[in-house]
Order: sequence, then structure tokens, then C-alpha cells
Amino acid sequence: MMAGVGTLYIVGTPIGHYDDITLRALDVLRNVDYIACEERKIALRLLSRHDIEKELVEVNEHSEKEETDQIILDLAMGRHIALISDCGMPVFADPGSHLLKEAIDTGIHVTAVPGPTSLTTALALSGFDAHRFYFHGFLSPKKERRREELQTLRNIDTPLVFLDAPYRLLQVLEDMRRILGKGRPAVVASDLTLPGEDLRRGTLDTLVRHFREDTRKREFVIIVGPGRKKK
Repeated sequence: MMAGVGTLYIVGTPIGHYDDITLRALDVLRNVDYIACEERKIALRLLSRHDIEKELVEVNEHSEKEETDQIILDLAMGRHIALISDCGMPVFADPGSHLLKEAIDTGIHVTAVPGPTSLTTALALSGFDAHRFYFHGFLSPKKERRREELQTLRNIDTPLVFLDAPYRLLQVLEDMRRILGKGRPAVVASDLTLPGEDLRRGTLDTLVRHFREDTRKREFVIIVGPGRKKK
């Protein structure tokens, strides 16, 4: 870290197990001036696990635009700042995009410290051919709009990858079964890298039936097998 030159570090953090963090990430978190985090309580647990004490500023969906101006000013004044999310790589389906854009537009030096992501971890465990895949991320929380989105994806001939809120798993699976077909193969990967890690493989029909019984609220990734090309 060069004196007088502020850098924004986009730092990947564990998706579950606290020890899944790189030596470089720990070094950066120990040496920056402060850390912009998604949720203070979650960041404190990670930092405590690795004996790091650091000032925290919350940057999430409620505070990002409000905090960005001060963070950009601090960076312009030569302070080094790390951006972390609750888990995985920041900005990727997480807060931070507004801050990152402002930093780039202002000419601030930005670099990434890579770390684990639930996307690639779930793909590696899925059993599907992951040489090519389509990452859709979050579907609409509105049922009709969600079904319309799924309709546009049904014939894509690569695995489809989705994220969503823990409490919406069954709703999403039911709509997938309805639109993509009950016999379509899929995997639901929950609580990856944690002691309760669970991978459920089957058809969309069997997965719907399983998660009607298993109603635990957990972080998850859904991967749906390829559709058939239109002739």
C-alpha cells in the first residue's frame, strides 16, 4: 500500500466456513484504514475469528448512497479502504455497485482480492457440465414476473444458475417446476462449506416435494440442468 495513494480493495470473504479466506485478504483487512461492510454484526464475527480489530462502516442497500460520498473523499485523501459483503465477492449480487462506479469515475485505484463464491462452489459440486452456464441471479419476487422470466430461459441449453432469499426457495422451485418442467434435473445447494452443507439433486418435481417437508431457512443456490434447443 503506497503512502498518499488511496486504494479501494474489493475483498472476497468466506461463503460459510470462516477459515476459507486467503492470506492476502487477511493482510489487507488488517492494514486498511477501515472496512466498508454490508452488515456490521456479520463483519465483526469474521474479524473476531481472525483477531482483527478495525473501524467498520456499513454499506448496504439502505446506506450505500449516503456513505459513498464520504468514502470517496477518504480514498481521494489517500486512505485505504476494503469493501466486503456478508459473504463471497462484494458487488456480485450484493451491495457495492454504486460505490465501485463512483470510485472508478473519480479515478480512484480499485483492485480485487479474490475469494470464494457460492456460484462456482455450487457449480463444482452440481455434477452438471459447467464449461458454459447461464447465471441469472435473482428472479423477480413477483410471481407473474418471475414466471415470465423463467419462460424466456426454458430453452437455454446450458445449466441455469439462480440465487434468491432463503424464505423464497419453495415458491421459486414451484414456479420452476411449472414453467421449466417437472422432470427437469436440478440441484439445490444449501449452506455451502458449513457443517450442515446440503446438496439435493433430483428433478424439479422431487425437489419441490422435498422442500415442502424441509422448511428450514438457509442460504442456497439453485442450478437447473440444460433445456432443449428449439429446432
